Amino acid sequence: MYPSAKRATAVIALAAAAALVIWAVARLLGVDLDVELGGQVRQVGPADILVTTLVAGLAAWVVHSILARTPRTAHWWPYVGSTGIAVSMLGPSYLSDGAAAVALIAMHLTVGAVMVWGLFTAGLLARTDSGGAVPPYRPGPRPRTRGR
Repeated sequence: MYPSAKRATAVIALAAAAALVIWAVARLLGVDLDVELGGQVRQVGPADILVTTLVAGLAAWVVHSILARTPRTAHWWPYVGSTGIAVSMLGPSYLSDGAAAVALIAMHLTVGAVMVWGLFTAGLLARTDSGGAVPPYRPGPRPRTRGR
Protein backbone atom coordinates (compact mmCIF):
# COMPACT_ATOMS: atom_id res chain seq x y z
CA MET A 1 0.00 0.00 0.00
CA TYR A 2 1.22 3.46 -0.80
CA PRO A 3 2.06 5.89 2.00
CA SER A 4 -0.34 8.79 2.17
CA ALA A 5 0.69 12.11 0.69
CA LYS A 6 0.52 13.64 4.16
CA ARG A 7 2.95 11.09 5.62
CA ALA A 8 5.34 11.26 2.68
CA THR A 9 5.33 15.06 2.80
CA ALA A 10 6.10 14.94 6.51
CA VAL A 11 9.03 12.60 5.85
CA ILE A 12 10.44 14.90 3.16
CA ALA A 13 9.99 17.95 5.43
CA LEU A 14 11.74 16.17 8.29
CA ALA A 15 14.64 15.24 6.01
CA ALA A 16 14.95 18.84 4.82
CA ALA A 17 14.89 20.12 8.41
CA ALA A 18 17.61 17.65 9.40
CA ALA A 19 19.78 18.75 6.46
CA LEU A 20 19.34 22.41 7.37
CA VAL A 21 20.30 21.68 10.99
CA ILE A 22 23.52 20.01 9.81
CA TRP A 23 24.22 22.96 7.51
CA ALA A 24 23.65 25.43 10.38
CA VAL A 25 25.91 23.48 12.76
CA ALA A 26 28.64 23.31 10.12
CA ARG A 27 28.38 27.05 9.52
CA LEU A 28 28.49 27.75 13.28
CA LEU A 29 31.66 25.67 13.50
CA GLY A 30 33.19 27.78 10.73
CA VAL A 31 33.03 25.17 7.97
CA ASP A 32 32.51 26.57 4.49
CA LEU A 33 30.50 24.05 2.50
CA ASP A 34 32.25 24.50 -0.82
CA VAL A 35 32.08 22.21 -3.84
CA GLU A 36 34.12 22.45 -7.02
CA LEU A 37 32.02 22.28 -10.17
CA GLY A 38 33.69 22.69 -13.53
CA GLY A 39 36.78 24.34 -12.06
CA GLN A 40 34.74 26.89 -10.10
CA VAL A 41 34.25 26.77 -6.34
CA ARG A 42 30.62 27.16 -5.32
CA GLN A 43 29.26 27.47 -1.81
CA VAL A 44 26.32 25.27 -0.78
CA GLY A 45 23.53 27.34 0.76
CA PRO A 46 20.15 26.64 2.34
CA ALA A 47 18.28 27.06 -0.96
CA ASP A 48 20.51 24.41 -2.58
CA ILE A 49 19.82 22.08 0.32
CA LEU A 50 16.06 22.58 0.22
CA VAL A 51 15.78 22.08 -3.54
CA THR A 52 18.03 19.03 -3.53
CA THR A 53 16.23 17.44 -0.59
CA LEU A 54 12.85 18.09 -2.22
CA VAL A 55 13.93 16.53 -5.53
CA ALA A 56 15.55 13.55 -3.77
CA GLY A 57 12.48 13.12 -1.57
CA LEU A 58 10.09 13.12 -4.50
CA ALA A 59 12.29 10.61 -6.34
CA ALA A 60 12.42 8.40 -3.24
CA TRP A 61 8.65 8.61 -2.88
CA VAL A 62 8.13 7.55 -6.50
CA VAL A 63 10.52 4.59 -6.17
CA HIS A 64 8.94 3.56 -2.86
CA SER A 65 5.47 3.79 -4.37
CA ILE A 66 6.51 1.56 -7.25
CA LEU A 67 7.98 -0.98 -4.86
CA ALA A 68 4.98 -0.76 -2.51
CA ARG A 69 2.58 -2.23 -5.06
CA THR A 70 2.93 -5.66 -3.51
CA PRO A 71 3.96 -6.69 0.02
CA ARG A 72 6.81 -8.79 -1.36
CA THR A 73 8.51 -5.92 -3.18
CA ALA A 74 7.69 -3.39 -0.46
CA HIS A 75 10.34 -5.01 1.71
CA TRP A 76 12.98 -4.23 -0.93
CA TRP A 77 12.76 -0.50 -0.18
CA PRO A 78 15.45 -0.40 2.56
CA TYR A 79 17.93 -2.11 0.23
CA VAL A 80 17.11 0.11 -2.73
CA GLY A 81 17.12 3.23 -0.55
CA SER A 82 20.46 2.41 1.09
CA THR A 83 21.95 1.85 -2.36
CA GLY A 84 20.70 5.32 -3.29
CA ILE A 85 22.42 6.75 -0.21
CA ALA A 86 25.71 5.11 -1.18
CA VAL A 87 25.49 6.47 -4.73
CA SER A 88 24.60 9.97 -3.49
CA MET A 89 27.76 10.14 -1.40
CA LEU A 90 29.93 9.97 -4.50
CA GLY A 91 29.24 13.67 -5.15
CA PRO A 92 30.53 15.11 -1.87
CA SER A 93 33.48 12.72 -1.79
CA TYR A 94 34.71 13.88 -5.21
CA LEU A 95 33.55 17.51 -5.33
CA SER A 96 34.71 18.69 -1.90
CA ASP A 97 37.42 17.97 0.61
CA GLY A 98 38.23 18.29 4.30
CA ALA A 99 35.59 19.39 6.76
CA ALA A 100 33.21 20.37 3.94
CA ALA A 101 33.24 16.80 2.64
CA VAL A 102 32.59 15.42 6.13
CA ALA A 103 29.66 17.78 6.65
CA LEU A 104 28.17 17.07 3.22
CA ILE A 105 28.53 13.31 3.63
CA ALA A 106 26.88 13.57 7.06
CA MET A 107 24.08 15.52 5.43
CA HIS A 108 23.61 12.86 2.72
CA LEU A 109 23.61 10.05 5.30
CA THR A 110 21.10 11.83 7.51
CA VAL A 111 18.71 12.78 4.73
CA GLY A 112 18.93 9.30 3.25
CA ALA A 113 18.34 7.58 6.58
CA VAL A 114 15.30 9.77 7.30
CA MET A 115 13.88 9.06 3.83
CA VAL A 116 14.45 5.30 3.98
CA TRP A 117 13.15 4.87 7.51
CA GLY A 118 10.31 7.36 7.14
CA LEU A 119 8.92 6.02 3.87
CA PHE A 120 9.28 2.42 5.01
CA THR A 121 7.42 3.18 8.23
CA ALA A 122 4.77 5.17 6.35
CA GLY A 123 4.29 2.23 4.01
CA LEU A 124 3.88 -0.15 6.95
CA LEU A 125 1.31 2.13 8.53
CA ALA A 126 -0.55 2.43 5.23
CA ARG A 127 -0.88 -1.37 5.01
CA THR A 128 -2.62 -1.63 8.35
CA ASP A 129 -6.03 -0.25 9.21
CA SER A 130 -5.27 0.47 12.85
CA GLY A 131 -1.59 1.35 12.58
CA GLY A 132 -0.67 -1.82 14.46
CA ALA A 133 1.27 -4.86 13.37
CA VAL A 134 1.58 -5.68 9.71
CA PRO A 135 -0.07 -8.95 8.71
CA PRO A 136 2.40 -11.48 7.28
CA TYR A 137 2.62 -11.90 3.54
CA ARG A 138 0.71 -14.94 2.37
CA PRO A 139 0.82 -15.64 -1.35
CA GLY A 140 -2.42 -16.71 -2.97
CA PRO A 141 -3.05 -20.18 -4.34
CA ARG A 142 -0.96 -21.26 -7.27
CA PRO A 143 -2.73 -21.15 -10.62
CA ARG A 144 -3.46 -24.53 -12.09
CA THR A 145 -1.78 -25.44 -15.31
CA ARG A 146 -3.50 -27.18 -18.18
CA GLY A 147 -2.91 -30.81 -18.80
CA ARG A 148 -2.53 -31.87 -15.18
